[in-house]
Amino acid sequence: MINKNTMLSITLPLNAYKRLFVLVIIISTGAVAEENANYQWTVSDPVLLPGPKGAFDEVAVKDPTIVFSEGAWHIFYTARSQDEYTTGYVSAKDLADIQRAPRYKLRNIRGESRYGCAPQVFYFAPQGKWYLIFQTLDANYQPAYSTTMTIADPNSWSRPQSLIEKDSKAKWIDFWIICDETKAYLFYTQAHKDVMVRTTSLDQFPKGWGESQKAFSGIHEAVHIYKVKGQEKYHLIYEINKDEMRSFGLATAKNLLGPWKKATDRYAGVEQLRFIGQGEKWTDMVSHGELIRAGYDQRLEYEPKGCRWIIQGMLKKDANGPYADRTWKLGIMTLKESCDGRDML
Repeated sequence: MINKNTMLSITLPLNAYKRLFVLVIIISTGAVAEENANYQWTVSDPVLLPGPKGAFDEVAVKDPTIVFSEGAWHIFYTARSQDEYTTGYVSAKDLADIQRAPRYKLRNIRGESRYGCAPQVFYFAPQGKWYLIFQTLDANYQPAYSTTMTIADPNSWSRPQSLIEKDSKAKWIDFWIICDETKAYLFYTQAHKDVMVRTTSLDQFPKGWGESQKAFSGIHEAVHIYKVKGQEKYHLIYEINKDEMRSFGLATAKNLLGPWKKATDRYAGVEQLRFIGQGEKWTDMVSHGELIRAGYDQRLEYEPKGCRWIIQGMLKKDANGPYADRTWKLGIMTLKESCDGRDML
């Protein structure tokens, strides 16, 4: 009879110990697959270049937001001319044809001054309307919105309205909305370091925003949040700026109010890119872009396998001088494996 207080010594064959060790490693590392993922991306030639001399986007095209609807791609972007920032629109049935498609300056996407930039587009199903969320220079970067029933008509966007009145002195930029089944969530970057979030009910949207909460910290700007399709998981992608070199990091959460857990600061950077186009390497950076979604509504779902981004980029040698003079271009970045990184281990 063995005393229950006696420590047992169990001897196992060497192979059994090896199998047990492997099992422990698998269990302990499965939860941190995203942290250890070796993300690798392929990059196309640019799909949208700055326009010709004198165009409203002759210097740069940047900050893209994209959806596929009614058989066509719709891209909205920040356009830089020699004098001002505005929002542009371009559409084509194939991304390869975007560069040759007509471009439109959206004259209604503006604040009290002409500036109206960093757009986000989505279809808000409860109201049957398309929304453009964007930043203005009013009150030190006031968020605004415009709506339409017809995304393909660049002249159909409504007169912009303020999304929310600023209630802090810190700079707010890069406004982003995502919804679950009951609420809308407004994320934005504050003071180039903190990610803030506010909520309102779907019934009250786009009004009724509550108090701000800090959701995440340690970023530069351009936070984008998506739901992983078929899973109770959200991905928050943020931009890092180190010595004027832009790259992406990734955080995850089970719900939109968090807690958000940093997965990696190496989600996408120049050392992880492989250029597969016909032209020369065109970017040393991975900057403000958007995931190509599985749909186009307010839930912002995406498929992890082989996910694609439309990103802005440029070569480091061109990143000198005033920011307004930098010649950003847009291209497509495709992940070789799952965006969760689980196939990259």
